[in-house]
Amino acid sequence: METIEPSSELALVFLEVAEAGSITAAAERLATSKSQVSKQLSRLEALLGAQLLFRSTRKLTLTEAGHAYLGYCRRLRTLLRESAAAVRGLSGDADGTVRLTVPQMFAGAFGAELLLAFHQQYPRISVELDVSMAERDLEEDGFDLAIRSSRELPPQLVARPLFQTRDWVVAAPSLLAERGAPAEPADLARLPCVVHSRYHGGARWRFEREGRAEEVEVPHWLQVSDYSLNRKLAEAGAGFARLPDFVAEAALIGGRLVRVLAGWETPARPVYLVYPKKTPQPAKSRALSGATARPALRASAAAVRTAPAGRLAAPAFPPRRGPAA
Repeated sequence: METIEPSSELALVFLEVAEAGSITAAAERLATSKSQVSKQLSRLEALLGAQLLFRSTRKLTLTEAGHAYLGYCRRLRTLLRESAAAVRGLSGDADGTVRLTVPQMFAGAFGAELLLAFHQQYPRISVELDVSMAERDLEEDGFDLAIRSSRELPPQLVARPLFQTRDWVVAAPSLLAERGAPAEPADLARLPCVVHSRYHGGARWRFEREGRAEEVEVPHWLQVSDYSLNRKLAEAGAGFARLPDFVAEAALIGGRLVRVLAGWETPARPVYLVYPKKTPQPAKSRALSGATARPALRASAAAVRTAPAGRLAAPAFPPRRGPAA
């Protein structure tokens, strides 16, 4: 036997009545007659097989079933509004405000160039950029897009790969002149290091080469949860630092830092642009999504992986395998 489901129109009529508090007030909002609203309510209750309202001459009261159904009707109204806005965005010009949340390290490395180039192409779109160490809930917090670096992402998000990043171990030339460069990862256990407190392994650094893996617990007196400050500490000679390649790039090219252990790789971390599963995606979100995927707007990330090794590493400092005198 075929089941006839209540239409969205009937559900929205019930929502108007529940929020207005009376059939009369709801009829005025809907620009229709009281008798028409009453008939629609009766039809809805018959289709659902449940009474939604207690009716009296003075007021209307929601039943238990009515309270439960009201929440679904509100969600239906929100969904219909969002879908209409999204469809209008498909056919119209990209405008409005797009909200993007990114980790602190990506904002500092790529944010300015990407945003300026995006604004030149889409001057009618405003961008609200959230820079945070916290991983925001996109739907709960109302964000359109996010940049994430993670091997596992929530299943309710769509993920578009942007690039992969690796960490490099770097140090200031002055520190290398004083203490020498490590020849093997194990040598770091006898050298001062700068540790990122939110790094996955903490002070335990993992390296890989030709199928061989090695981990070392590095000594440190300070842990900092900001890569830009870690870089500045390393430039000042505070210790050897493990930095993402795009964070270290400018200091390496400028000679303020030198890469060591270049023959060893650290585990690669994928970087994604993620967004909630909305169909269709608003035009403003598609515009920014497309901008982040363009090679021209991610030139810094590409340059890090294609720069000549000799320009980023300076093997002029002799390795020291024993403790300093």
